Amino acid sequence: MTSNPSNLSSAPHCHHRFPTGRRCRLPIADPDSNFCLRHAFRRKQAEDDARLAAALTRQSDGFQTAAGIHKSLSHLYRNLADNRISPRRAAVLAYISNLLLRTLPAIEQELDPDAASGAPTIIWDIPRPPRDPLENQRQEQDAGLESGAPGETEKKSSAANRGTR
Repeated sequence: MTSNPSNLSSAPHCHHRFPTGRRCRLPIADPDSNFCLRHAFRRKQAEDDARLAAALTRQSDGFQTAAGIHKSLSHLYRNLADNRISPRRAAVLAYISNLLLRTLPAIEQELDPDAASGAPTIIWDIPRPPRDPLENQRQEQDAGLESGAPGETEKKSSAANRGTR
């Protein structure tokens, strides 16, 4: 009871081609897919990975802003909660996101070293104290007038008047 070679060649085989150009010899598992179980699973997994990558990078702003990385992490969380991604893979992607967030200040400093330095700007416009004693008295009198204390200015002016009489 040997099989006829013509019967083996007419059986539907997997349409997957290896890098060498050879075709897979396993039988087709599902006539709609034209692939064996192994290659149908790999193809479905590759399509799922492509959809996941598109979902994680859709609103990420090229991972150049904290908001973009946050959006990517929120998509990652949703996919993990829906069990579309393994916890190990999610942990690796979250760690990479953490590294990206930590490099954002360095990127900002490279782009604009003055604004991102964080050094305070010192402004030297404080008025100097007067060196002339007469100027000190005038400033004290002006401060008394500005404070709105009428009794004090009247006392000073009356004392000044008494000294001149």
